Amino acid sequence: MFTQTKLKNGIQVIFAPRAQTKAVSVLVMARVGSRYESKKDNGISHFVEHLMFKGTKRRPTTLDISQELDSIGADYNAFTGKEATGYYIKAGKENLSLCCDMISDMLQNSTFISEEIERERGTILEEINMYEDNPMQKIGDFFEEDMFGKNTSLGQHVIGTPENIKSIKREHIVRYFQKHYKAGNLLIAISGNFNESKALNILEEKFGQIEKSKRNTIKPVSASSARAQFCSHYKKTSQAHLMLGFPSISSEHKDRYALGVLNVILGGNMSSRLFIQVRERLGLCYFIRSGAEMFEDTGTFYIQAGLDLKNVGKALNAVSRELSDIKKNQVNPKELEKAKQFVKGKMALSQEDSLEIASFYAGQALCRKKILTPEQVFEKIESVKSSDIKRVAQDIITKKKAHLVTLSPFKDIHMFAENLDF
Repeated sequence: MFTQTKLKNGIQVIFAPRAQTKAVSVLVMARVGSRYESKKDNGISHFVEHLMFKGTKRRPTTLDISQELDSIGADYNAFTGKEATGYYIKAGKENLSLCCDMISDMLQNSTFISEEIERERGTILEEINMYEDNPMQKIGDFFEEDMFGKNTSLGQHVIGTPENIKSIKREHIVRYFQKHYKAGNLLIAISGNFNESKALNILEEKFGQIEKSKRNTIKPVSASSARAQFCSHYKKTSQAHLMLGFPSISSEHKDRYALGVLNVILGGNMSSRLFIQVRERLGLCYFIRSGAEMFEDTGTFYIQAGLDLKNVGKALNAVSRELSDIKKNQVNPKELEKAKQFVKGKMALSQEDSLEIASFYAGQALCRKKILTPEQVFEKIESVKSSDIKRVAQDIITKKKAHLVTLSPFKDIHMFAENLDF
């Protein structure tokens, strides 16, 4: 179970205690990410995330922060997405106060020293280079760029562009941080072994001075086109990395659970249809999967694969057969039940970890109107019927809205249109 409350300044708080563990996890989420950036400052949310570990007034250096956390054996890190940025520390239950003090210190007292900014600028540029050399990951950026439009908030890359990272100045970073890291945009989730009353007192002491503010709101974005698109990105690779995708539903949509089960059946695990047919039986690839990305206002559903250049057409034919079948025929009860049990089993495993529990509740609280417990989610999954799978597949998987995106030596991929028939 969980409880919700707010600090006096409006910061949302979620407690999900678990007495059976010896750990506690503190996760602070900020409602800011790349979709809140302009084209000019694209990449700044991720830049700020990096700089939060570079020193505060009380802990002047990176080493001061890392040594203090390492001395208690803590797991700690941060992440930036399109809609949120998160900071977490997981440690022994006796270290709750220290965990809260550390993150609150970073949120309120980070110094953003010019020398550290210049160092981190180089680090992020190397991170960009690393992604450029990883086609399996890079194709995802291109897919969303082509799906939503390069100049839209959802189309731009979380990490930003080399040009922006090179040119962003300290005063811009500080101004952006001060604008977005206020109480209205913050949420704190704590899970593990702790006393709720004591935890609330700690949070009020550590985070209660953060300035009140209104909550960030999004500007809705939709897929860039209601027609099929074929977008090729040239790179001399030995494989063709591709994504075939479709505009899909938002994180609040009533069909999100049916889409989750559909995803498992098509390409969500090693017994899924695409994995068995395209990889195991036809031997056309090593890597293939399906996935769904849901944002506050829209989403995508996609199939991703890495293929020998000569097998692209054959693989798309095979994928098309599976897409066509799941649109035309209802999933049999046995396959549906296996998919449901897979989703429920994965969620049950995640609930063994205090950080996963904190993330489960925080993710919902940040972008949804109502927070569900795992048991309530299980009920939603159990209620999915074969007819729901077929209906959602027919709604989303449409040839006229398909986006085929490749990262490969192919400079033109329109010839693969003939392989798409669903």
